[in-house]
Amino acid sequence: MDLSYTPEEEAFRTKVRSWLAANAPKESPRTLDAMRAWQRKMQEGGLLGAAWPKEYGGAGLSEMEQAILNEEMARARAPQAVNQMAIWWVGPAIMKYGTEEQKKRFIPKILNCEEIWATGYSEPSSGSDMAAAKTRAERDGDFYVVNGQKVWTTLAHISDWYFVLVRTSTEGPKWAGLTLLLMDLKSPGVQIKPIRQIDGGAEFNEVFMTDVRVPVANRLGAEGQGWEIVSSALVNERSGIAGGIRADHSLEWIIATAKERGKTADPAVRQKIADLATKASIMRCAGLRALTDQLHDRMNPHLSAAMKLMGTSLVQEFSETGISLLGPYGALMDDEHAPFNGRWAKQYLGDRSMTIAGGTSEVQRNIVAQRVLGMPRR
Repeated sequence: MDLSYTPEEEAFRTKVRSWLAANAPKESPRTLDAMRAWQRKMQEGGLLGAAWPKEYGGAGLSEMEQAILNEEMARARAPQAVNQMAIWWVGPAIMKYGTEEQKKRFIPKILNCEEIWATGYSEPSSGSDMAAAKTRAERDGDFYVVNGQKVWTTLAHISDWYFVLVRTSTEGPKWAGLTLLLMDLKSPGVQIKPIRQIDGGAEFNEVFMTDVRVPVANRLGAEGQGWEIVSSALVNERSGIAGGIRADHSLEWIIATAKERGKTADPAVRQKIADLATKASIMRCAGLRALTDQLHDRMNPHLSAAMKLMGTSLVQEFSETGISLLGPYGALMDDEHAPFNGRWAKQYLGDRSMTIAGGTSEVQRNIVAQRVLGMPRR
């Protein structure tokens, strides 16, 4: 593994770092208009859809430049684009599997945030087991009639379109009867109910579909190709290199908290911080390995499962440690006496969802056990 960068790549890093220093907001935008404005500013700066082909409005950057961009975004603690699911998953899937009409209709409105997308995979009865999806779509002439329910749909309450996995057949293996539809969330029969989280937010939603009519022209790929499309889309996640930077940020925050609480001489605290530092270093190295695989066209989805499992567990371990360092004050959030303005308390509550979002830890453990360690199914 060559960890050095070319002069051109270093120049690109300097350019990105300078742009972020001049343009990144000090705080994350809170209103939808402000989120759209930040995404459009990133697009104008050439930092959005950076690895997309130029013909689709992207910057046409190399995978290495995309990784550097992700790293610098994380280092600067810059807010993510509100339409990031469309940028990372929906857009690339439409580019790969869509018709020319679909590409012209949907892709231009992703980067400029004119239309926001949500992705619908999980269901109440199957969770992260996408092959067990029961939401049914039945053909009726030039339309599909969709009935079913999705859950944990991120940002559905502010989204315009739905990248939704449905079942069009019960014949053969479970995964063989799945199809991908592009659904207008303003269609009659769609009901969205936000799920109130323990940290007070409501970014996840339930989506109920009752006799929703979706044009056959909005089917992505062929009937029964949904499993392939979703599996391909999920590979298009950002490089794991940024995860190591975020772990380093958390480590800095833990150290600052220990100093502020006067606990740096406590042997147990010092040991815990050393343990977290070791795990953060492992995350960084795993991210570099994933990047190396990507640069050499080596598909390694099993490493992604292992990184997701470790990364989300580590996020929770950081916030649990922060709460522990604060003692009873860690329970304070919206209170004038809350240390760090209640940041640790909010972080702790928000992190409870991390081992569910993007595939539960239980599913990731099964993937690692069966496909990495070669253990039998039980």
